[in-house]
Amino acid sequence: MSWRRAAAARACALAAALACVPAAGARAQEAPAPTWQLQLHSIRHSDALRLADFDRDDWQAVAPRPGRNLTTLDEGLRLETRRGAWTWALLARSQATLVASEPTLTLARDIDGGRRPGADLALQVQARLRGTSGGGLALGREHVLAEGWRAGWELQGLSLARWLERRLAGPVRFRAANGNYGFALHSTELDNRLDFPFRRDFARRGSALLLSATLAWNGERAWARAALHDGGWLRWRGMPQQDATLDTTTQAVDAEGFLIYQPLIEGRNTQDGLQRLLPWRTSLAAGLRLGQDQRLGLHAESLPDFGWLPAVSWQVGDGAGGAPSYGLRWQWHERRLVLLAGWRGFSLRAGADRLGAAARSRDGD
Repeated sequence: MSWRRAAAARACALAAALACVPAAGARAQEAPAPTWQLQLHSIRHSDALRLADFDRDDWQAVAPRPGRNLTTLDEGLRLETRRGAWTWALLARSQATLVASEPTLTLARDIDGGRRPGADLALQVQARLRGTSGGGLALGREHVLAEGWRAGWELQGLSLARWLERRLAGPVRFRAANGNYGFALHSTELDNRLDFPFRRDFARRGSALLLSATLAWNGERAWARAALHDGGWLRWRGMPQQDATLDTTTQAVDAEGFLIYQPLIEGRNTQDGLQRLLPWRTSLAAGLRLGQDQRLGLHAESLPDFGWLPAVSWQVGDGAGGAPSYGLRWQWHERRLVLLAGWRGFSLRAGADRLGAAARSRDGD
């Protein structure tokens, strides 16, 4: 009878194994599949110039605001996939920021138009431009720290097609009695499109390694979020660089009223291997949770060379589970009203400071 008991044991084991096959298949079917998402955004803003005049070389269209004037461009395309807490993405992006003082922009406009001040003038020129463009890969992960607390990070490796920086600073004086301008300006510039005599061949592309990190808390009555964006390391072998000083006195104008001067420019051109740390952009936000799934928020973003940009927002729903969401956001410095909407994984953001060709600020996602 022992062989019968052995056969029965084998039959029971086989039946158990066969019973497990559908269960394993069901678990495989229940495992969440990777999700793909395409993101496209374009943000353009200029304090001193209409967006319609961006591509025109016309200084007479410049109308600066009091104080420091900000011009920004942030555009990108991103294809990402999520699996659990991990995120992979392919991306292409362009960013540029110009910060210039009102007297600097007014002086450039008046000189371009051949206008001279009616009285003595003394001012300090201040302007700073930063910009990069490229594409690459991103890897990120989200962490659940405790109840209501989440953290995340993302690392981007980019191949740069463009990198430019320009800084211009120094005093300018004008004497109304004799119509003389006096300049003592210092300029530093790096640009992979910069050309000068005896320029050597250099790397066709640069590289960037950028890191972002976030920390968020969601409570029953309130919420908060802090983030660091796009801080990291840039490198370009043989990048053309120029350091120059302009020291001159203008003594006359031509028949059309344009300034005539013989500048004395001293400086040097270099092509050393360039490595530089990119400063962080900081974002802070906090707010209240109200009834009917509403949220109020105060926001602030710090831009290098400029400072803080405040905003307020109101939103209904968060889009979780495919539920619809909508809201409004007001950007104080940009004077831009942004409409927010989301439904079943789709999101839309659209805003402007005004309609038509007079717009100086637009936001689209």
